[in-house]
Amino acid sequence: MLFLHAGSLERLQRFNHRNLGRLVQPRDCTRLKDTLTAGFKVGVDNDAYTRGVNLPQFHQLVGAVRATIAELQAAKATAAAAGNLLWVVVPDVPGDAHATRANFEAMNDSLMDLPVAFAVQPGVASAGVPFDAPNLRCLFLAGPRHFKESAEMADIAAAGKERGLWLHGAPCNSMERAQLLAALGCDSFDGTGASRFPALIPRYLSWSELAA
Repeated sequence: MLFLHAGSLERLQRFNHRNLGRLVQPRDCTRLKDTLTAGFKVGVDNDAYTRGVNLPQFHQLVGAVRATIAELQAAKATAAAAGNLLWVVVPDVPGDAHATRANFEAMNDSLMDLPVAFAVQPGVASAGVPFDAPNLRCLFLAGPRHFKESAEMADIAAAGKERGLWLHGAPCNSMERAQLLAALGCDSFDGTGASRFPALIPRYLSWSELAA
């Protein structure tokens, strides 16, 4: 699994681990172009879990992502680096699959030029997953522990894998959670602990070695 760290490019380069990528958020999208050209995989979060989505900030972030990708693609020397952008999470509502699905249906047409992630929240079995969205690249496995451990989550994760989608799990701040995400088939994870305490990054990188 990749550990997507919500930290600076300088910090990523200092650790320089094969399983280390970057989680970009509305509060910090600095040096995005440099991060992609340095070869790090990047996921773009919307901050719903920690702060709730601020739509003006999210749209500003999306604009910065678009501009960066366009700049990379325009230059032959850096065009391939655009492929290091994994996904952008469409704004979700933590704990509410129906509201999250409604947000996706309302906003995804305006994001059709970007690879997007759909946040899997409790109640997704009845709300449904937009598997037919042509730009859907990732299922972001969210929600509390009991939901991540549920048969509902396992079924959704398996359905995503069958369709070739990337699976990202969060939050992950313990070996136990990392083992669960690995068992679900996750390709990447993130956790706030290493952002607050960078000395913990090696611990998170050790969890990245887990496989289903």
